[in-house]
Amino acid sequence: MRGLTPDVLFVSKPLAPPWDDSGKVLPYLIAREIRDVSLAVMTPRGQPLNLPGIHSEELYRRPWSFTVPMRDKVSVIFRLLARSLPPVVHFFFSPNGPTSFAARMVKARHPHVKVVQTIMSLPIGADAMDQGIFGDVVITWSRAAAQRVSEVVRRYGLPAKVVHVPPGIDERRPMTPTEKRATRASFGLPPDRPIVLYAGDLEFSTAAYATAAAVPLVLDRVPAVFVFACRPKTAAAQSVSRDLEARLADLAALGHVRFMGNVGAFPDLLRCVDCQVLPAETTYAKTDLPMVLLEGLSAGVPAIVGTGTPMDELVDAGAVMGVPSGSPEALASALIGVLSGPGRAEAMAAGGRDYILLRHTARRMAEAHATIYRDLLRGAM
Repeated sequence: MRGLTPDVLFVSKPLAPPWDDSGKVLPYLIAREIRDVSLAVMTPRGQPLNLPGIHSEELYRRPWSFTVPMRDKVSVIFRLLARSLPPVVHFFFSPNGPTSFAARMVKARHPHVKVVQTIMSLPIGADAMDQGIFGDVVITWSRAAAQRVSEVVRRYGLPAKVVHVPPGIDERRPMTPTEKRATRASFGLPPDRPIVLYAGDLEFSTAAYATAAAVPLVLDRVPAVFVFACRPKTAAAQSVSRDLEARLADLAALGHVRFMGNVGAFPDLLRCVDCQVLPAETTYAKTDLPMVLLEGLSAGVPAIVGTGTPMDELVDAGAVMGVPSGSPEALASALIGVLSGPGRAEAMAAGGRDYILLRHTARRMAEAHATIYRDLLRGAM
């Protein structure tokens, strides 16, 4: 550390287990992998982040995921306004009015501090983005977000530099056939039938319904098992989950569909399936390139996604297959081809894994952030 003051302060959700929210996981991976830049991070009280060279500011009451209560948000804002700050402060949030207003207050209170802003997820409405840019440097996780933020910066003449940093993950090693059989048995899944996983959103896109509608179309040709492993984070999501279970009750009774909800050993489940589907028309409320998708690809699990979203960059790169969002027929046709076409799944798996290991590692992500911080610290940005 330079003296007693860290170089950079992360302003994010509490960096503490459970690691079930990309708003916590991505800052954590940067903190774990970064070199030659000292960091301060925000954690729950009594739970400092046990990483070398990392200073923990224990501000949160609990290790919140998904939604942080207002009381804790106020504690964070008070800390930023009332005390001195490192030379660089990095905000990890999606654009929204209250956060942007608070960040502008911090900039006014500390005019010599450089502010980095990461767009964690593209908002649905244009207003949230138009009013949500406050950083001296704005980092985006996707090519689509970089283009959209750059348009806002140009339109309003904002003095912000936009940098696209691909999100990084921890590699998931592919399973051997023996490991797959044993893992499937532990989940009560058949060892010799194609397994299709849907682990996406329940509330903000129609992807879950498109997947459900594709199930009988696929079963006409392939004796697959569909696994829905979704975390219902809100009452609306729980309602969707119940509706899906009712629609697919007959097929579930025959063993063609499983609803698993929140799976504790989810990484193992992800690695033992044959294909992952995410036919979404929006990635709102998720990272632009969903981490579950990237992790599955790193484990050699081929994926089919909806087009017209930030995931298009994965489609364009040949890392995943794209189908029109909201089309059960297109999804079913693609799945039948992947699951029954000789060598097709293996070729997709190899291409997707190679792409992820080249572009989406945690170390590469951390190195890109370290470069940004060093440039800011020496006044090069």
